[in-house]
Amino acid sequence: MNRLFSRKANSLDLWGDGDEVEMIEAIERAYAISFEKAEAEQLVTMGQLFDLVKSKIGEQSAKTTTDDALWTGLVKHAHDAGADPRRAVDRNTTFFSRNAE
Repeated sequence: MNRLFSRKANSLDLWGDGDEVEMIEAIERAYAISFEKAEAEQLVTMGQLFDLVKSKIGEQSAKTTTDDALWTGLVKHAHDAGADPRRAVDRNTTFFSRNAE
């Protein structure tokens, strides 16, 4: 598949070759949290990921981790996993092109 012709504007363009798994594992390590398999499999957008991480880090960590800092960290993990750093990432950005509008 030629990535140049299948990109969609609101996708990280992760291709299912393990990038998304590495990203989730890196987030778990960074925030000392753990996702259930079903939780991770249901994630489609960065907004869903943000909400899940925020709920998992709990009230105590939320006091030291602002929403902006959390969002910045998640976007950094997305870029580290292979997302194009030149593309904007928002709450509706999907992990895979197949989920993008």
